[in-house]
Amino acid sequence: MSWVKINTFHWHVVDSQSFPLQVPGFEELSQHGAYAPEQIYSTADVKDIVSYAAARGIDVLMEIDTPGHTAAISASHPEHIACNDASPWTDFANEPPAGQLRLASPSTVNFTASVISAAAAELSSTLFSTGGDELNTNCYTEDTATQADLKSQGRSLEQALSVFMHATHSALSKLGKTPVVWEEMVLEHNLNLTKNAVVMVWISSQNAANVASKGFRIVHAPSDYFYLDCGAGEWLGKDPSGNSWCDPFKTWQKSYTFDPLANLSASQSKLVLGGQQLLWTEQSSPENLDSIVWPRAASSAEVFWTGATLPNGKPRDVGSALPRLHDLRYRMVQRGVKAIAMQPQWCALRPGRCNLDS
Repeated sequence: MSWVKINTFHWHVVDSQSFPLQVPGFEELSQHGAYAPEQIYSTADVKDIVSYAAARGIDVLMEIDTPGHTAAISASHPEHIACNDASPWTDFANEPPAGQLRLASPSTVNFTASVISAAAAELSSTLFSTGGDELNTNCYTEDTATQADLKSQGRSLEQALSVFMHATHSALSKLGKTPVVWEEMVLEHNLNLTKNAVVMVWISSQNAANVASKGFRIVHAPSDYFYLDCGAGEWLGKDPSGNSWCDPFKTWQKSYTFDPLANLSASQSKLVLGGQQLLWTEQSSPENLDSIVWPRAASSAEVFWTGATLPNGKPRDVGSALPRLHDLRYRMVQRGVKAIAMQPQWCALRPGRCNLDS
């Protein structure tokens, strides 16, 4: 990352299947929610990662996704999780196992705010993500405890969600942190979020303008350009003809054509903080990490650092970028990174000879 000046590591550290993060004061979350004791990020591990990144000019933006994608919390605190491992999971979640925080429960709200506060206090970054993506409302409709809480409070689900998010974001604010959320929190739900919140646009690149129109700062992360795991086939079983939901494979050339300021006014353009290449890890591991990420991810670094015009005054284009990316890829391989080849070596040695118009 530092070789191409990517300066932020967005660490989506917990999810439905596992809670590997050791949170001070809430050690039971990882003790019971991680896959295994040796698969826990201790507080010492977190400090090492933050320190290692900082020495290379990289900030660590941690995310504890809420209120969805939290089924793993049920292993230690089942009282806080609605529709825990409900079946069929497709009715209650976007991925197995089902389970979401009981956002209308005052005790769950306090618990969540305390966990996020304790985790964020360990980090030097001024940014911390509370997630907010892929909320399944049917889960709460079917959850007796949530319905009872809503009735006793005289609130709708949207109002309860607003109270929930306000609590977690207030906890971050007390620490001097800025909350980060996924786009659904401003486009699908009518919440009273603070305007200093940062919104990650992931569902579609077309949604950035809608977020900007609401006055929120933006990090571009659209699946139609920057999702590195697309094109590997369906990871869910018993689906022999299935492809990944975000097919096709996102080439470096595709990501390189992205325009961060498309459909934004001059004033809205100032809301763009940058962008990121994303790798969700259902089908990745240390064995294939390098080849999935590199050198593709380097293309977005030039998009967001250089802009539409190259230092030589010419427009940014894939033709002139390819030789630079070849050089980077060869340097990576020399340094031990298993970055994949983009063309036959014959083409790499003869810039422009393998273009469609050559």
